[in-house]
Amino acid sequence: MTTETRIEFSEVLGRRIRLGTWEDQKISTYRKIREAVAEERWDDAADLADYFIDEASVCFILYRQWINDLSNFLQNNGLSPEDVAGVNAGIVAKIALPDGSPWNAHRHWDRFKREQRKLLSHLFREEPDQALDSLDAMKETWRQTHDRDVDHTYGLMSEIQERFGGQGIVDMYKLVLEPLFAWRYEKFDIDKHPWDEALETLMNVACESMRGHLVGPERTGDFELVETDDRFILRFDPCASGGRTIRGDWIEGTPARMEPPYNWGVSQEEASWNHFQKGVCLYCAHCIILMEEMPIDRFGYPVRTVDPPIYPDTDPDPEVRQKCQWEMFKDPTQTPEEYYTRVGRKKPEVFGSSHFETPPMPDAGSLGLPGLG
Repeated sequence: MTTETRIEFSEVLGRRIRLGTWEDQKISTYRKIREAVAEERWDDAADLADYFIDEASVCFILYRQWINDLSNFLQNNGLSPEDVAGVNAGIVAKIALPDGSPWNAHRHWDRFKREQRKLLSHLFREEPDQALDSLDAMKETWRQTHDRDVDHTYGLMSEIQERFGGQGIVDMYKLVLEPLFAWRYEKFDIDKHPWDEALETLMNVACESMRGHLVGPERTGDFELVETDDRFILRFDPCASGGRTIRGDWIEGTPARMEPPYNWGVSQEEASWNHFQKGVCLYCAHCIILMEEMPIDRFGYPVRTVDPPIYPDTDPDPEVRQKCQWEMFKDPTQTPEEYYTRVGRKKPEVFGSSHFETPPMPDAGSLGLPGLG
């Protein structure tokens, strides 16, 4: 019999979180619901179905903020409100639903929640076949919702790069990420919290976020998790944001977002925020900035290291296609020098925020790029 998953309130995060062994954490909540239904653990299945909404909500709320922030960035840098509205309308026109109907995020989110309530009704009636059908419908609606929010976000990022170059991406992420870092990443500062506690939180939120994004080729939220002597390694085939953007949507049969009809960009200049590589998707750059650059500059070490896929990555052969990878070190002060070099940093001799001043984000001069003026 499958071990029941615990869903408990986290004082550190201020909300509920799914707990369990790391082997359990890499199993998607979608799959855990299916297991519970198969074993007639109806209450457990209902709890997990309720938590599925929690995982999705983290992503849905984030994209509402990002789309708003990116639109404001364009307006604050010279575009009129009418121009920004036109940019957004052009992006939305490219991301219609599979049946051709126009995309509306809030309408689809409402549909997702209604399907979840239908799932719960079948669980309470102990109707396994109907419950699994409702689960699949709910998961598919969330996938469609999530992926179009990513597309909308990416279309705006591409517009920013096209108008303002690589420095536009840096300035845009300063707007988007610095408030997030200030309240979310302080808990990963070894001067303020023991690392064994911080690492557990870091791993929990990493697993939760990837399940919520519905990573994996079947888009179920399952991923690979490997523990070695000095680190945890998470691999996504693909991650459902940048990885799908680079690969294309294999479920809906649409191409990489760098290709028609989208024609959105990837990194064109070599800079620290793309590991000095062309072809890194603009969405993936936020992981490098948020998880590597900003913590190194403030704490002396990355909280996660990131190996993003590089465009093109459209070969369906599992032996050829790229996997996104995160690594989290059991002692962050032992992160190898190579992870500093690839973001243009040197490994310090001291660690913790008390040894560092809060630095500004890189400016145009440090990257050799023109500013926004």
